Amino acid sequence: MTIEELRTYFRTAKDFAKIGNPANIPVVTASIAAISDYIKEVYKTASALDRAKCRLQFESFDAIIEIIKSSGLADKRVLAFFGLAPSSAAAPSFSDIMSGKYGEAQSTPTPQPTVTEKPKISEGGASIPQPAAPKKATPRADETTPVVPVGVVGVGNGGGEDKPIFTPDELRGFIGQQHIVKPILKEIAIAKNKGLRHLDNILLFGNPGLGKTTLMKLIAKELGVRFEILDCSQFRNSQQSLKALQNFLIRVARECEPVVIALDEIHMLTEELQSSLLTLLNDRVYVSPPDVSGNIKRIPIEEFTFIGATTNDEDVIPTIKNRCLRLTFQMVDYTPEELKRIYKNKIASKGLTITDEALDTCIPRSRGAIRYVNSIVDGLDSALYNDNGERISTHIDLNVALGYFKEKGIDPIGLTDKDLEILHVLNDYTGDAMGADVLAARVGLETKKYASEYEKYLIKIGFINVSGKGRALTERAIKYLSGSGSGAKASGASIVPPIESTDAGDDDSTDETVPKDIVDDLFSD
Repeated sequence: MTIEELRTYFRTAKDFAKIGNPANIPVVTASIAAISDYIKEVYKTASALDRAKCRLQFESFDAIIEIIKSSGLADKRVLAFFGLAPSSAAAPSFSDIMSGKYGEAQSTPTPQPTVTEKPKISEGGASIPQPAAPKKATPRADETTPVVPVGVVGVGNGGGEDKPIFTPDELRGFIGQQHIVKPILKEIAIAKNKGLRHLDNILLFGNPGLGKTTLMKLIAKELGVRFEILDCSQFRNSQQSLKALQNFLIRVARECEPVVIALDEIHMLTEELQSSLLTLLNDRVYVSPPDVSGNIKRIPIEEFTFIGATTNDEDVIPTIKNRCLRLTFQMVDYTPEELKRIYKNKIASKGLTITDEALDTCIPRSRGAIRYVNSIVDGLDSALYNDNGERISTHIDLNVALGYFKEKGIDPIGLTDKDLEILHVLNDYTGDAMGADVLAARVGLETKKYASEYEKYLIKIGFINVSGKGRALTERAIKYLSGSGSGAKASGASIVPPIESTDAGDDDSTDETVPKDIVDDLFSD
């Protein structure tokens, strides 16, 4: 198990515990148990000193799990464990346990709770019974949760100043993707100093919904030039693509002024059409392949910035990649902190407020992508209107958010009903693996739509393995389905926490592994 996976288990447990909903107890306890189980494995091969430390850690984690099961997430010891309340000698925080500050480990195991006493946490080798107390009711979100105000949120981490706007109006205001934004801003500054209004060829690739189109528009705006985009995914045959590409470039050339030429999903063009772009990139003259009548068109375009965007760089021909080599960028998923900043800005731009709990339940449902953030914010806004189209509130609390997700069939890690249908079809399949065409047909999707809109995310979160035989569920997915009730609509908590990224399989043999002495700040935020 990698360091990042362990951190993700802890962050997931903390985020779900913070909401305080009793329905989240399974995901919280399962996440803590996963950490405890890993430490137990480390314990088996550790040195004597490390074994003592590991024993204290996993015994403390197991005791916290029992407290959660018996007393719920609102118990003060649980809040202290997650750093949501001050810790004490009888209620250590997670960092106390991991750093070894909480007592010395001994061989005496932590006793199990009885009907007359609370679960025990071991301290200094002794098991300290906790006094019985009535179970606290989960506080209502509208009584306890702070509200995110409308207005400027703060200064970003290299992404410029946060503004309450739905879509960034300048490249410096783009949150996230700073490994792309900063070099491009430098390139633009260099070009302007030279009196140019174009950049070298650019290639952007990454998962759908990460903001490729927005980035391309902002590049054009920073250069002060027109923006022209062609969506190459809309064409179904080579002649249709050829005609559309020719007409697009003719329209671009007609204006005779600097321009950003953006080809979205460029990999959907045939190899012949991609190759035809080489004369444009090399000599600034597009020479088309012959049409059905054998005619060839020559379209000169004097000053332009070429940007190719794709969700499948494997189908972009090498010669195109070579022409974009210096400015090729991989777009990455947004971190929870970046998503939080983006949510705050977009919600504030609509004149709305949101509680921290509601915000926290939106973030893991966003799949790390801007597209889902935009959709969720628009959906939450609509939820604040009645059936007559009249606004009834400008405030999004946890009940509003959970009601919206339940209505839309979006579960705690962003899976939709269609995602779950795909997983169940694979789960019910008795063979070793199922081909993509068969699977897509079974769930009523075109193969391309299944592969681009559903399979990539399910592979990314480690739910589907792809091999030469076809598609099959991973153990992670099987656990998830078994922990979601019937699984028809996994609207409750899952026993498997969401993960930020993974390979198609569960093989971590090449990943960075946690050292046996488990560093103090392993799970620091």
